[in-house]
Amino acid sequence: MTTLMDVAEKAGVSKSTVSNVIRGTAMVAEETRARVERAIAETGYHPNAIARSLKARTSSAIGIVVPDLTNPFYAQLAVGVERAANALGYAVLTANTECLPETEEQAARAWIERRVDGVIIGGMSLASTLPKVLLDRDVPVVLASLGEFEDPRLGVIDHDDAAAMESIVAHLYDLGHRRLAFVSDHLREHAGERRFLGFKAALKKRRLMPIAIDDGATAVVAHNDLQAIATMDRLERRGLKVPDDVSVVGFDDIPLAGHSRIQLTTVRSDAVEMSRRAVDLVIQAARGNRPVSHREFLDVQLVVRSTTARPSK
Repeated sequence: MTTLMDVAEKAGVSKSTVSNVIRGTAMVAEETRARVERAIAETGYHPNAIARSLKARTSSAIGIVVPDLTNPFYAQLAVGVERAANALGYAVLTANTECLPETEEQAARAWIERRVDGVIIGGMSLASTLPKVLLDRDVPVVLASLGEFEDPRLGVIDHDDAAAMESIVAHLYDLGHRRLAFVSDHLREHAGERRFLGFKAALKKRRLMPIAIDDGATAVVAHNDLQAIATMDRLERRGLKVPDDVSVVGFDDIPLAGHSRIQLTTVRSDAVEMSRRAVDLVIQAARGNRPVSHREFLDVQLVVRSTTARPSK
């Protein structure tokens, strides 16, 4: 079996230098790093992850929590995190919590016991204590797509939901809509509540108030694309046509949104870029033995397709 010393001898460096390259815990000259990485590849050396985690008190693993893996946006986020982390030599432990506080608590305990190097949170319940529990145990945390928390230790990769809702309402208002409704089945989740607040603020700016979908709404804004598609189905089962009778807007721009039979107007969220940046931030923090302490907002884009039009009356 190839050992750390075998790699060190082949690369002409010390064991500690090889260890630093593998763990990323110290500055190593690029030429030296390249020589060590070449020696690792040529010898086929594989570090013992369990022994390394016990010695270093880390696991070369990160956690990700999502509220609903059946939602394509969260599935894309989870897959993106796994791919980005695997490329850097990290395993990923995924928790699908359905926004249940008890499930979030179980995930936190498991991650702390497993000594994960960091956690990425893609969604969580209202009033969740998950970030604080992890941060208080010195686990770096990045929030992906829910960045309203004020703890300076947090990392945040987010979209500006208020700006997104403003662009949606402006689009519908310019088309002539004055009776707008918001639909969500996840107002117990931070993203759902925050988008609703952004929706109300954009309406208030135009001296409008949100109404219920069954109170004569001419346009409906959904918390996410799946909810928008379900709303379209609901409306059409009632004999209403989209967008002739009611316009519908989603959020996320999942692949299904652009399907030729759907063509949903929506806001584009880049789950792949968000996952890549989140992984970079949490691993850099873990390697530096520090909190992430970084906030970054990605641009939002309204994608206008065929589910919005001028109101018929």
